[in-house]
Amino acid sequence: MPTSGPYVVAVDAGGTQTRVGCFGLDGALLARGFGAGGSPSHNHTAAENVCSTIAGAVTGGGLAVEDAVAMTAGVAGYPIDGEVDWIDAFFDSCVVTCPRQVVNDAVIAHRGALAGVPGIIVVGGTGSMIAAITADGTVLESGRFQHYAGGARHLVYDVMHRVLLGDHVDADRKLIETVLAWWGARDVADLRRIVLGLGGLDYNDVKRRYGSLAPAITAAVDSSPLADAAVTRLAEKTAAGVRLLAPLVSGASVPVALAGALATAPGFAERLGRLLTVGSAPAISVASAALDPLSGAALMALQSVGVSVTPQLLSRLQVSTDR
Repeated sequence: MPTSGPYVVAVDAGGTQTRVGCFGLDGALLARGFGAGGSPSHNHTAAENVCSTIAGAVTGGGLAVEDAVAMTAGVAGYPIDGEVDWIDAFFDSCVVTCPRQVVNDAVIAHRGALAGVPGIIVVGGTGSMIAAITADGTVLESGRFQHYAGGARHLVYDVMHRVLLGDHVDADRKLIETVLAWWGARDVADLRRIVLGLGGLDYNDVKRRYGSLAPAITAAVDSSPLADAAVTRLAEKTAAGVRLLAPLVSGASVPVALAGALATAPGFAERLGRLLTVGSAPAISVASAALDPLSGAALMALQSVGVSVTPQLLSRLQVSTDR
């Protein structure tokens, strides 16, 4: 019969992937699991994906369900400043029935990256979120200012529009060939036909199809003026969101951490960092993430059962992050 001693469950449910980690009360990683996206905004089977990934981690690690003492789940699309009535049903089929805490995935990303220090987290992947946590623990997102920077698919929309408009130069040829090959198009006219044909397909499937092309664009920023311009425009929108929130964190200096495949892509991160450090008041700087979002969720779960945050605990969680 599985035995493990008490442990906590950490969940990072994004639009592309769900990650689960089971951690001992000393911060040691006992089991982990990976599954399909767990964001209700981007995945029709989000709840099933999250619960099956949790079950897979617990079972795969040989852990006893009854030994789970707390769970913290960061779910993309979950309101950052409140609760929703569907969240209980979301976890109805979950094998783990311990007390749980559900927050937006930006919150666990912030908790991990800045290890509790007030600051701003930029989450950029399938979706986008820019959130600040102030000294008193208040969580605020740039959407409170009617601001939204955009995620991976929005970057691709920008490039696709300019390809279809003919707004590009000879140096963009290789990137355009990549775009055409991605869609299976012979030429730009064929690409236009394919795009128009997406209207009858599932909306979430279409979003993922667009978004999955983003890495090719961020990788081309140094060789394609088209990619450079699109990534820079998205970085400018993101920087605006950070600047809107920064005065709410501090009047002096504000650390900003990045999470998500798009936000941490070198081409995007370099441009965003450069934009944030020019003429800023308060001073804004991009900080290296202490822990990844999954370890941030683990840290929150451990704190919820009275585990103290010590350098040793953070070190063990860091080792878990690197595995």
